[in-house]
Amino acid sequence: MFEPENSLEALMQAAGKDPAIAPKFYRALLDSEIYVLTPEAQATPGGKSGRRRSLEVQETISVASVEFQGMTWLPAFTSKKRISDYLKEPETCLGAAARHLFKMLPNSNFWFNPLSECQKPMPADEIALLMNGRIFEALEKSDLANPDRTRRTSAGRE
Repeated sequence: MFEPENSLEALMQAAGKDPAIAPKFYRALLDSEIYVLTPEAQATPGGKSGRRRSLEVQETISVASVEFQGMTWLPAFTSKKRISDYLKEPETCLGAAARHLFKMLPNSNFWFNPLSECQKPMPADEIALLMNGRIFEALEKSDLANPDRTRRTSAGRE
């Protein structure tokens, strides 16, 4: 059973069950610290989840990737626990606000919490919509295109 480690994970889990939560998840994601695997980077020991350090301004990094269904994905994690669940051996990871990693790694497909019960693939086009704010317009249009869902979910919106 998946137990959220933080508010971002709770929102990710809730958005998977109720699409009306998706805008809250996306807003929280942009400012949340996420982690990517950077096997070539130098870092200090950080315990069971591997070695960790913070992102430097204008730093160039090499990020681990995986191939799945003909696409390259960057494994990304919403908490240190998700890293240790994914890795068998400690590896260096980099933590930064998602918006900064998205800017630093443009046109990348991110896969949040691979192998977890609560995971989310985010293709580059979805991230681009999030970064320019158009994803919220698209979500609003999908609500308008589905009147039954709009009636059911509009009461819960802020």
